[in-house]
Amino acid sequence: MAEQRIVIPYCPRPQFEAYHDRKERFAKIVAHRRFGKTVGCINDMIRAALTTTRAHPPPRFAYIAPTYSQAKDVAWGYLKHFSSVIPGLKMSESELWVDYPNGARIRLYGADNYDRMRGLYHDGVTIDEPAQMDPRAWPEVIRPTLSDYAGWGTFIGTPAGRDWFYKIDLNEDGSPAENFFRLTLKASETGIINEAELRSLRAGLTEDQYAQEFECSFDAAIKGA
Repeated sequence: MAEQRIVIPYCPRPQFEAYHDRKERFAKIVAHRRFGKTVGCINDMIRAALTTTRAHPPPRFAYIAPTYSQAKDVAWGYLKHFSSVIPGLKMSESELWVDYPNGARIRLYGADNYDRMRGLYHDGVTIDEPAQMDPRAWPEVIRPTLSDYAGWGTFIGTPAGRDWFYKIDLNEDGSPAENFFRLTLKASETGIINEAELRSLRAGLTEDQYAQEFECSFDAAIKGA
């Protein structure tokens, strides 16, 4: 079969290009609200699915949100939209997966039922808002699914204190773990949200809330803690 050029209707934001060019196996992206991290990671996964060279067993990729409903609401529309230009595509609205002509599949899951992934294998996973998930989901279930084919993992989210998301790229002694790509995207630095809108958002939040949600602070006090 002749090689076919497919152009996905996605233009990465300049701040996200380093992620798309990464060489590390794992990635931790701490980003402010409304940056577009889910869009970027879905497109990164589509590219990985289309460019994989293994035929058997068929490559498998997963996007994992805190709940199945969130996965459908947040990512399903993006996955369908950016995949729609690819000929020979198959989709399941009921199971939230997309199959590509080369046999690769991207499927959406919710960490509210992470045991569903036991026994599966993955070539790559994106874990969205890990701070809202059971911390056992990654080491006990998701991480082992990457072992068969040295799959990669990306963690994206906003902080919620020094929880397992904060510690995911650290060794036990607190030093930076190897083979991790790291990216922090603060609203005051990206320019994605204009100044007027940031002032309006800040007016409706406490300083700690704003620092956490828009300035990527893991040290801001958490309401109700």
